[in-house]
Amino acid sequence: MSHIKICDRIYLVGRGIWGGLKPFSSKFDCNIYLIDGGTEMALVDNGDSLNLIKLKRNIASAGLDFRKIKKLIITHDHWDHVANTWILKKLLKATVYSGKGSFFLLKPDKYLRTGDILKVGDLSFNVYNVPGHTPDCLCFKSIINGKNVVFSGDTAIGDQPGTGKGVVGWYNAMWGSDLKKFIASIRFIKTLKPDIMLPGHGLQHLTRKKCMTSLNNCLKRLKDFSSFRELESMMPLVFDRGGVRKYFGLSSNKQLLLKIKVKRVKKS
Repeated sequence: MSHIKICDRIYLVGRGIWGGLKPFSSKFDCNIYLIDGGTEMALVDNGDSLNLIKLKRNIASAGLDFRKIKKLIITHDHWDHVANTWILKKLLKATVYSGKGSFFLLKPDKYLRTGDILKVGDLSFNVYNVPGHTPDCLCFKSIINGKNVVFSGDTAIGDQPGTGKGVVGWYNAMWGSDLKKFIASIRFIKTLKPDIMLPGHGLQHLTRKKCMTSLNNCLKRLKDFSSFRELESMMPLVFDRGGVRKYFGLSSNKQLLLKIKVKRVKKS
């Protein structure tokens, strides 16, 4: 497999192994989406720096011209989403767009914020800030053939087979995660009433029912997480509802139990 046509004008042209999926670009890529705007094209996120040849081949296999990409749109500034940015910018003379608040080194040509409208050829995308996973997270909405198409990035990954219900991006204080903002952002994405939701990793959600179920499960997961005030900053939120308690219970935390046993031996 080299690409997937998600709907009219939107293609998945790259992805990695996240969620046990078969990759068709680089191993650790995010989902890489191509928007065909007719007179020009855009990529939503662009993956790591090892996939460029495969990425070009995947776009060609869809019958599209790599050289027509003139916009590089970033949902958030994590390496697996942006590593190809400056190579592609130079090759294609493309314009780079992202949100403000990055904890990394990406400096776009233009910062986007809620209320902006981003045009890709004859398509228009409404821009929204959706902080929580990181401060610079963005989502994008367009109406294509009467359907609300929403790029949700890592803010809402949603229900994923074998990975869990309501999956969201990792929560890490070191890169500015904020639980209250995260919950508010998921609630906001629900108001967009997506018929098609395109996350930064994993499988896409192709009906409104599946989108809304996934978003409700994202809220449940985050609310479960909010009850664990004592946890350290890094927390991969990849567990089913209720799985957080099981995973962090004393009996299942083997590393913690080992530390307790070692201390007891030293004292005796």
